[in-house]
Amino acid sequence: KQWYQRRVREECLVGYLVSAPKLSLQVPGQTNSSPAFLKPPVSVAAPTVSFSFDTYQTLRCLTLIMYSKIPVSKKFRVSSYHCVISESNVDVYIQCLDKQFMVSIELFEQCKTIEIRHSGPKLELIIHKQTEKLWPSEGNHSSKSKSTTDKHVMKQFKATCTENVEVSHDSKLLTFTYEHGFYAMPPLGSHIFVQNPDKTSVVDKKPYTIFNVVDNKTFQLLVKKYDDGIMSPYLCSLSPTEEMSVLGFDNALDMNILHGNTSIVMLAAGTGITPFYRILKELAANKLFNNHTCDLLFYNKTQKDVLVKDKLESLAGNSKCKIGLVDVLSRETWDALMGHIEESHLSEYSPKSLFLVCGPKLFMELSASVLKDLGVEKCNIIEFKG
Repeated sequence: KQWYQRRVREECLVGYLVSAPKLSLQVPGQTNSSPAFLKPPVSVAAPTVSFSFDTYQTLRCLTLIMYSKIPVSKKFRVSSYHCVISESNVDVYIQCLDKQFMVSIELFEQCKTIEIRHSGPKLELIIHKQTEKLWPSEGNHSSKSKSTTDKHVMKQFKATCTENVEVSHDSKLLTFTYEHGFYAMPPLGSHIFVQNPDKTSVVDKKPYTIFNVVDNKTFQLLVKKYDDGIMSPYLCSLSPTEEMSVLGFDNALDMNILHGNTSIVMLAAGTGITPFYRILKELAANKLFNNHTCDLLFYNKTQKDVLVKDKLESLAGNSKCKIGLVDVLSRETWDALMGHIEESHLSEYSPKSLFLVCGPKLFMELSASVLKDLGVEKCNIIEFKG
């Protein structure tokens, strides 16, 4: 009781993946102090990923083909990307597991339009020419083009708010579009850094996990407003057409870890649901997880605090794998689970299950203690937190 009665004075920036490979953030022309990360689950060794680049053309268009070569032992074979495109230049960053591949080209001639096609490990950019003719080449590559690195280059960009919807008495679902020429399909479990417009603040940016990706131009954030928060009042006050400055994308969840364990348990509190929604969408749609079971235990104070319940129920109802939704309330009496997380809530699950945990700091600490008492090893726990 005392645990929940304590007022969390600092903003709860849940969804920040910490049990991920240790990454060094590199921003062109800027030095950042990067947050510390926990070691990845030791049960999955870091695979070797390579990339290939090729082109082909017709009189009307030239196609750039970038392919992520993923070890056959990895069943989940999907890359992510973000790119900056203009009539004359193409900058592409492809992320796959622990590697990033970059292609930077000044095109041979200005183009009319560029079409993006992305499927699994393959990314194609179809460049539509202004005049029908064969180009001698795609253009001039920069010195670092077609290079692979362990460092994730994070791009700074603008995002415009297009919709601000109230989903509970204290939370907003915000929809954004990327600035002109910027396209992205962020990795699962990734987050962005929202720049603080208040230049006098000691905190210049805060991480927010991407709640949902609509397409390669549109993403959504789920934000709980804290009146004394550093960033949430600003985000929740954004109106359509207003911009925010963003740095992204950081971190990624290797879905092969989930594929390697057929029993998955998600523990979320409040807006700790943010990283799990995209993961649940993948579990629900991908036939690789047909034989998996995933239970989400969603901890909230009252029923009115339960976020995006309709979206979660829709996912579970149309899922290829078995998804169970369990609401747990701490400040409302009802005929289901009540209280804060405790051993009895998890007694039906094997310690060998894979546990994903996200929520406020106190919830994370209590969850860690409960899982330890149940004999769950650290290699079977993935944490997301701010």
